[in-house]
Amino acid sequence: MSSTVQQRETTPLLEGAGSPAYLDDPRRRVDWRRLNTPAAVAALLCAAIAAIGTTLGTVVAGRLAEDPTRALVTVLALCVVGASLVDTAGKVVWVGVSDVAEGRLREDLLDAALAQPLATLGEQAVGEILDRVDDDTHEVGNLVRWQVWMLARTVFGVVPMWIVAGLTWWPSWLLFPVLGGLTFLAVRGLLGEISRRKVVEEMAWTDHAAALEEGIAGRDDLRTSLGQAHVVARLARLSAVVHERFREVVLVESQVCRRAGLLLHGLLAGIGVAGIAVAVTGDLSVARLVTLFLVSSLFVGQVAMLANHLPDLQAGLGAVIRLRQMLAVEPEPTGGRVLDGAGAVAIDVTDLDFSYAEGSFALSGVSLHVPAGQTIALVGRTGSGKSTLASLLSRAVEPPRGSVYVGGVDVRDLDLQQLRAAVGVVTQRTEIVAGTLAENVTLFGPQSPRDVEAALAQLGLSDWVAGLPDGVDTLLGPGGTTLSSGEEQLVAFARLLLRDVKVVVLDEATARMDPLTERRVVAAADRLLLGRTGVLIAHRLSTIERAPWWPCWTTARSSRPASATSSPSRPAPSVTCCSPAASTAPASPATCRSTCPSPRTPPMGPAARPTRTGAASADVAAPDRLRSWPPSAPGRR
Repeated sequence: MSSTVQQRETTPLLEGAGSPAYLDDPRRRVDWRRLNTPAAVAALLCAAIAAIGTTLGTVVAGRLAEDPTRALVTVLALCVVGASLVDTAGKVVWVGVSDVAEGRLREDLLDAALAQPLATLGEQAVGEILDRVDDDTHEVGNLVRWQVWMLARTVFGVVPMWIVAGLTWWPSWLLFPVLGGLTFLAVRGLLGEISRRKVVEEMAWTDHAAALEEGIAGRDDLRTSLGQAHVVARLARLSAVVHERFREVVLVESQVCRRAGLLLHGLLAGIGVAGIAVAVTGDLSVARLVTLFLVSSLFVGQVAMLANHLPDLQAGLGAVIRLRQMLAVEPEPTGGRVLDGAGAVAIDVTDLDFSYAEGSFALSGVSLHVPAGQTIALVGRTGSGKSTLASLLSRAVEPPRGSVYVGGVDVRDLDLQQLRAAVGVVTQRTEIVAGTLAENVTLFGPQSPRDVEAALAQLGLSDWVAGLPDGVDTLLGPGGTTLSSGEEQLVAFARLLLRDVKVVVLDEATARMDPLTERRVVAAADRLLLGRTGVLIAHRLSTIERAPWWPCWTTARSSRPASATSSPSRPAPSVTCCSPAASTAPASPATCRSTCPSPRTPPMGPAARPTRTGAASADVAAPDRLRSWPPSAPGRR
């Protein structure tokens, strides 16, 4: 092959005892280390100081009740007001730290979600990904902002309260920890049930979000087919399920509140009655009685608040688990070899055997050679594997190692981003983002509007751009100009031209167009293919007639194991290579007429039509195998 290859450092997948290296990335962790900042430490110190100040205030209040003086009032004010101010300052700092950590977590999670292999990403509903990136990160943010802060305040507050209560009345040394432990045991059995019901509720929300997203995405088809009533009814049923699951969660949470409240307030009442009885006998002074009651009230309030928020704590921990599961998905590989050198590159497929994991489709023994700068058209029945081959070229689906080569290099050895920079794929649907035409072409890259105009002019689209309201500055997407499907394809062509790709794959790129739009798109595609290796996938002869060679898939077989009750598997792909040139006959005229009828020779000049090389036609494959095409293709190197 003409292109040279350089070696880049490849990211190791395994380290040590087999632990995936990507899991050691700090951006893929959801733990306390995301809060390991000086500001967070300062906030926690403020919480501890405020808790100690509040506890000292109960001692001062007891002495004030026994012997009121101006000095004690001043000290009490300093303790109470100072503790409140310090606590508020710490909380403000803590919330700021939590907001920053939540934002970074959302950013890291979005990067991780988009870094998943395309096959894995395609299996997930859009609503599910949005729930993880948006709702679950917000849930974790609330967990840190409120529940973790409240837990820290409770720990910092309960310890000095227990010490003061024990020094004031010795039975408190036992009562406080015993009642706290009993409260935890009383609600512990319900926490698992709350967690389970929270998961079920989250699943109901996800189903509702996915159905809503599908309904909005398919709004045009639903309107024309009168399917809106069905979507509304479906959403109503899913909403009812969400409310029912939420009610089931609330029922268990109310039991937690009742059990914790009964025990803790029973403790408070018991200490109050016992303290008064002891004070009547003279064994406990008024100052100590007031201090004991105040510190007991604070203790009960802190523990009750923590117990009441345990369900929210469970929900936050459930969100943490879900985020960790998404962050633990192995990302696409990074690093590898780089295609170097300008110009087109050859494509080679060698004895490709491929099937999807679900076993519904398989390619067997497929071999192709496309010389650099040539264009090939893949034709055949729907479901015969043409688009699968295109996906394998760009590694949207991972091919077996040693079966697909671009520029003489196994695509599995190429850097994935470099491969996709060299191989451009245009499908039936082009995504238009909210932005100007220039921004849609560059996808917010560094190229200038002049670069965009030059690319569009090179594609012969200057007149089309001039017809837009603001030229390349025309706003597209929601609130802007709506493009037809053909115009969207023109945007995709401009993207590839601006990227200067080496290989162009057009997968049914003109399938949804009227003849006038198709002619414009075909003309732009011809200009895009000049000097590049092209792969055309189409059913229309007008789209593929400019290609010098047509490998025609006839069937694709199922890879499901046969059983006594199953239907027979379809035969493996077979192929006939038809040529629009009339100088040579196809290898199998009958098959060629049935699967890819030969059109008239297209009027193409030398610049628009590459020179045909190799043998005139290929042998028809055996029923279970697709042989090499063309037969004279150079060997693998």
